[in-house]
Amino acid sequence: MNKIKLMHDVIKTMKDKEVIKGTFKAEGRKDQNAIFGCNNEFEKNTVTGQIKAKINVEFDCDGNKVKHESTIDINTKKCHEHAHHNHDFMKHMHEHHHGREFGGGFKEKLNKLAFALNILNSIKVDEQQDKSVLLSLSLNEIPEEIKQAFKQRHEAMCQQREGMFQQREGMFQQREGMHQHHAFMKELHSIAEPNIELNVRISKNSEIESIVLSINGKQNGENSEAHDVNGRAELNLAW
Repeated sequence: MNKIKLMHDVIKTMKDKEVIKGTFKAEGRKDQNAIFGCNNEFEKNTVTGQIKAKINVEFDCDGNKVKHESTIDINTKKCHEHAHHNHDFMKHMHEHHHGREFGGGFKEKLNKLAFALNILNSIKVDEQQDKSVLLSLSLNEIPEEIKQAFKQRHEAMCQQREGMFQQREGMFQQREGMHQHHAFMKELHSIAEPNIELNVRISKNSEIESIVLSINGKQNGENSEAHDVNGRAELNLAW
């Protein structure tokens, strides 16, 4: 099966969808103890920008248990239009400051394209009996140079997250639910040599039916003890 054609058909099909709805589930465990869980239902109208969602989240970090339930019914289109000009201005200033307008951006885009093509080449495609397709990608089975690229991006993300966590620590402590989410994200980003697996199921009509992401690895504690940390997120779409 031609992977590029498959991706093209999926992107075209998904872009034409006016309503996207489904469920999102996620859980995180440390040494087999549940420290995070969520079960959300959502619906978004891509034409009007209207989003409806039911959110259920549970945290259990260091014995502190927090449960959060809420509903969302908002229109994001006007918010995006309002923020668009400020976003473009800040992006322009950022690129100008780093000299990307003078050639650096072209090389960076080529690197990103090469990275994307390497990832595409590493994806396994399995056609199912019902004519659906299962795409799978495992970090352990990709070429070494891509592993190193993942590792560098993971380390950079960890550093960026840590800076954000330190800047917002006071705010998180004032909002207990956000503080627990902050703690859980730190758990995931502190995993050493994480094993990441991604599975995407595509229907015979080129629709994304589900996306499952799992992360597993070891985390060194404050006293150098090793902990098993794993997370799983599952998105299911209904058509």
